[in-house]
Amino acid sequence: MANQQEMSGFSAEEEEWIKAQRARKERRQKGGRDEEGGGSMNINSLMDILVILLVFLLKSYGDQPIKVTGPDLQVPKSTTQLTPEDMTTITISRSTILVNDKKAVDVKDGSVDRSQKKGGESSLYIQPLFDSLTEAVNKKKRQQQLLNQKYEPVATIIADQTTPYRLVTEVMYTAGQAELSKFKFAVIKGTRSSLSGK
Repeated sequence: MANQQEMSGFSAEEEEWIKAQRARKERRQKGGRDEEGGGSMNINSLMDILVILLVFLLKSYGDQPIKVTGPDLQVPKSTTQLTPEDMTTITISRSTILVNDKKAVDVKDGSVDRSQKKGGESSLYIQPLFDSLTEAVNKKKRQQQLLNQKYEPVATIIADQTTPYRLVTEVMYTAGQAELSKFKFAVIKGTRSSLSGK
């Protein structure tokens, strides 16, 4: 034994420790874990976790493309079978007009203040709404261009059921000036019996 220790220069305990270290190193290189619980994480496992998180976040981000909320907004009901799409949204409530959930202009007593109109009280052109719509349209065009998709100049109008036709006409005229040429009106799906009050 002493002769063997002199040849290697290590004691028996040191040789055992070296052998154990070599065995751990070989297991690590093969992807195994040693008895201390260490080890490396496989990149495939990490990618699986990230994909699951991404799917979860996308699913929970928005399950409805159009949000219809607000204490001063009662949307009409309909039996339509069409589903809403993601597009520029104009919301007309009793107190404000929103473009993609951002305030564009105030509404008072079913109309926009004449100082906000280009051309006075009888004008159909609402300047702050035009500015907000132009910004939203340009943003949507950039998004579609980055996705290599064709831009469709469509707007969804969500209006309170008590909104005067004059205000809806003004909004549609102003949207037309901002390059939006097609309109869809959002309604809440209902059944025929709920519409007739039975």
